[in-house]
Amino acid sequence: MSKVIHTKNLWKVFPNGVEALKDVNVEVYKGEVVGLMGPSGSGKSTLLHIVAGLEKPTKGEVYLMGHDITRMGEDELAYLRQKYVAFIFQFYYLLEDFSVLENLTLIGELAGIKNPKDKAMEILEYLRLTNRLKHRPSQLSGGEQQRVAIGRALMLEPSILLADEPTGNLDIAEGRRIFELFLRLREERGVSLLVATHNEELKVYFDRIYRLRDGKLDV
Repeated sequence: MSKVIHTKNLWKVFPNGVEALKDVNVEVYKGEVVGLMGPSGSGKSTLLHIVAGLEKPTKGEVYLMGHDITRMGEDELAYLRQKYVAFIFQFYYLLEDFSVLENLTLIGELAGIKNPKDKAMEILEYLRLTNRLKHRPSQLSGGEQQRVAIGRALMLEPSILLADEPTGNLDIAEGRRIFELFLRLREERGVSLLVATHNEELKVYFDRIYRLRDGKLDV
């Protein structure tokens, strides 16, 4: 089974001297749903941002689909992200002045996808959101907004989904529905997932779990 994510001896030290990550080694294999668990401030978000290429490590290496992203320039990195990776945030960052359908279609247009509206409709049907096409984000429940955010990520047909506390604003029942959707994406679309959460009730959904505390992996 091939590795889709691999970090080697990863450190992140901020200018104020805070060591957010300390010698972190993480692997995710194709088709896995891997948990990244730990208390708030343990380094989970920092690790996800570095894996996504949104931040640079202080030292260490990060491989995505076999490519060492720590040696890439911004253009090369942006291309790799667009081709393989999608990021799902705890705060949905939907465009409030646009409908559900428009939120997805716009992403497709910016990415140069052929027939982005048709693609958006296909994804929204898959996510059971066709009854919300013309609704704006403020008219949706928290769970529906998160599903729209996931749909927006799926517009790029990613191989890897990185999710940072994706159920942090949801009740446990809605959170379970989101995690069941993640499992469907793995089974039906072959997506690999690395998901950060501090909610112990959701650990049953993971194939494996890495636990962070004070920037270090618990062994």
